[in-house]
Amino acid sequence: MFNFENLDQKTRQYMLIEVEEAIKNSQLYYSKRLNELGIELYPQLLIEAVQRGNEQTLAAALQEQKCFHTHEKQGAVMRKVPANAPLTFAEGEFNNFYMRGVCHRAFGEGHMVEIYRAKAAGSPRNASQLIEGNLEDPRRVLLLIKNSLDSSKRGNGMPAGSNSGLSVRLTAVPVRR
Repeated sequence: MFNFENLDQKTRQYMLIEVEEAIKNSQLYYSKRLNELGIELYPQLLIEAVQRGNEQTLAAALQEQKCFHTHEKQGAVMRKVPANAPLTFAEGEFNNFYMRGVCHRAFGEGHMVEIYRAKAAGSPRNASQLIEGNLEDPRRVLLLIKNSLDSSKRGNGMPAGSNSGLSVRLTAVPVRR
């Protein structure tokens, strides 16, 4: 489970702005493992999680509504979709919108954001450990996240994807102009 240090009503408001913008601009990331019902329900389930839940409630809703395929094709073979697929997807997407909300808020308040470990990891990746504690301009982080829906094009120095366990938090450090 993630520890979202700044997940309060103010951050949720900014997250909701980011989700609504992504929906309006057709920029939500849809896992290829989502079935038709999942594609239909996902935007509303995400909104509900942002308003009053977290990554766990989003995963539970996706699972309860049976939003994922049971099998997927890998090469010439059909394989069972991993049981944790809804949780992995929910963690990544909720964290993406959390980071977007925190960056939006930090920018408005004139502060930098800090990369931190929001989810414990048994053996964190070296690349993740190297960027923990880095201070970043929230405008830069927000742009990188928005321009890489599946997190593949964020580049070095940024929290990457659902399995990194990294997120961002507010700081009192003013944004460098």
